[in-house]
Amino acid sequence: MLRADFHTHTSFCDGKNTPREMVRAAWEKGFTDFGISGHADYSFCDPGFGMSDAVLERYKQELFKLREEYRGRMNLYIGIELDCLGPVQSAEYVIGSTHCVCKNEEYVSVDDTEERLTEAVARLWDGDWYAFVRDYFETEATVYERTKCDWVGHFDLLTKFNEGFRHFDETRDAYLEPALAAMRRLNGEGLPFEINTGAMSRGYRTQPYPGPALLKELHAMGGRILINSDSHQADTIGYAFREAERLAWECGFRRVCLLSPGGGFREADL
Repeated sequence: MLRADFHTHTSFCDGKNTPREMVRAAWEKGFTDFGISGHADYSFCDPGFGMSDAVLERYKQELFKLREEYRGRMNLYIGIELDCLGPVQSAEYVIGSTHCVCKNEEYVSVDDTEERLTEAVARLWDGDWYAFVRDYFETEATVYERTKCDWVGHFDLLTKFNEGFRHFDETRDAYLEPALAAMRRLNGEGLPFEINTGAMSRGYRTQPYPGPALLKELHAMGGRILINSDSHQADTIGYAFREAERLAWECGFRRVCLLSPGGGFREADL
């Protein structure tokens, strides 16, 4: 199993554990490479959520200290998760994600609660989930342009509440066409896409993001992948990585990207 995880959160944003607790848990699990990627300031959509510039500075300083403590034992990376529509803040690496869609000058979170999302789709998209899908992926397609991210986080996050296709069919052209248009655009920028197990650990999904159909298309495009847990607490670091590796293999991938201590990516065999 991979011993590297680069998408995790701490008590500096919406995680349950401190950076020290998360780093220690990763080291105790035998991880060789570990990254923390706190949410950037998300107040534009959810007041008070995410890290202000002042909080971000404290976050970085704490992680710098932890990196020195663990030097020689584990590689520690200092990241940030930017929202496609939010402010651009900086760290050593950037995950580009789309957590919300703007419709009629209203920001709609795609992963807050199923009830709120369903109400928003009924009110703003007249109940047309495929119209919502188009708007989501049109926004997602701009994530690199807006954030200059290093990779794409949970590409199809809008499926968080769609287990069993209860709101829309992920095999229909009405879903796949806008999704693949966004994927081609982002892959054309040379960005890896993460396989993200976060919704599995929190009980929303039985498989990672992106779904198998999209991963097979990504492989056909010559795309690259990472595998990350999107962990918000110490006991879910590396969650379901064996299942994620198996899915990647079944979709044609044989290698996975890892961050390098000197910057950029290296690759490892699955």
